[in-house]
Amino acid sequence: GVLDAAQNLSSNLVKKHIMKFLATLSFLAAAVTPVASQSIIDLAAADGKYGTLLGAVTNTAGVLDAVTSNFPVTIFGPTDAAFADIASVVAGLDEAALATVLASHVVPGVFTAQNVIDAGCVELVTLSGANVRVMYKDGKVMVNESTVIQADIIGDGGIIHGIDKVILPGSYHACPAKSSKKMSSSSGKGSGKGSKRRMV
Repeated sequence: GVLDAAQNLSSNLVKKHIMKFLATLSFLAAAVTPVASQSIIDLAAADGKYGTLLGAVTNTAGVLDAVTSNFPVTIFGPTDAAFADIASVVAGLDEAALATVLASHVVPGVFTAQNVIDAGCVELVTLSGANVRVMYKDGKVMVNESTVIQADIIGDGGIIHGIDKVILPGSYHACPAKSSKKMSSSSGKGSGKGSKRRMV
């Protein structure tokens, strides 16, 4: 009887240890399970500075589809303050013109701030077909006449760089002519689909 009781006690202790071990394993497994990464659109929404841009992109016919169908992309995202600075200009645009302006902020492929710093100056073709010049100058990354104030917001679908001015037609100037080279995006994609570029 004493032997049986001892065996039962030993068996129960082993079971408890096994259950505790399994519980610890399942906790650790949950801890290392990757969380689904957020899209760049979600990240911009969560940031709080890009509400005007997101509203325009989602409410202007065809723009959001054009952006998502070209993923991965680089978006040069004007802040709410940048849109507020040209509110009268934006108010005067019809939907087609606004769609063109918005598409001029999106480039197929992923280009980080470091890519631009390494290159010095790149000319990229946007979804609208217009060129933008992205240049490293005086310690800042410039996109045409705007300055990148928040670089490398990276998520599913590409990357966003926050800029302090809306890119408008007529603000593009070519890179200073030194040499002509090609730079591929860091995603390895972006060849074709209007992603011609020149590195100086």
